[in-house]
Amino acid sequence: MACHNYDGDMLTDEVAQVHRSPGFITSNLVGKSQDGCLIKEFEASHGTVADLWHAHQRGEETSMNPLGMVVALLGAMDHAAVLNPEGKDAIFKYTQACKDAVYYAFQTGHGTRDLCGPSGLTTEQFVDFVADNLAKRLKGEVIPPPSAPVVTSSKRVDEAEIDDKAMKAFF
Repeated sequence: MACHNYDGDMLTDEVAQVHRSPGFITSNLVGKSQDGCLIKEFEASHGTVADLWHAHQRGEETSMNPLGMVVALLGAMDHAAVLNPEGKDAIFKYTQACKDAVYYAFQTGHGTRDLCGPSGLTTEQFVDFVADNLAKRLKGEVIPPPSAPVVTSSKRVDEAEIDDKAMKAFF
């Protein structure tokens, strides 16, 4: 999807909230400087996570997927490597391994609870799973592909009170 800045911010927030996960999506801004150099900004969706932060401060378990933040950070690292190509190949190898490890977690049912439901992992368990997988990838170990796509229950989405008429009118 390509939009003006404000529209893109609003739409990415809405998509993330519909999926009940502010960390689900990233927003990338693209432009050119006066000298013609490509400028890119990568950011996670703006959805609030204040309630999860307060729960964490109270010592409660939290489960928030960092997918949007990870994709934004790795996209920024890749773009920086293009602008300053010294070590570009090593950076691309590392960022691809990171992306693969994060996506693998979700593909194999090891995602966070906001996307995978009650059987999902806590934030800390998710980070540990991805870190272990990333370490193996960086050592050159072969990671078997997911055996089959993980099908999660859509019960949480079905339970959401969404005003279909208002949503259609909005778009």
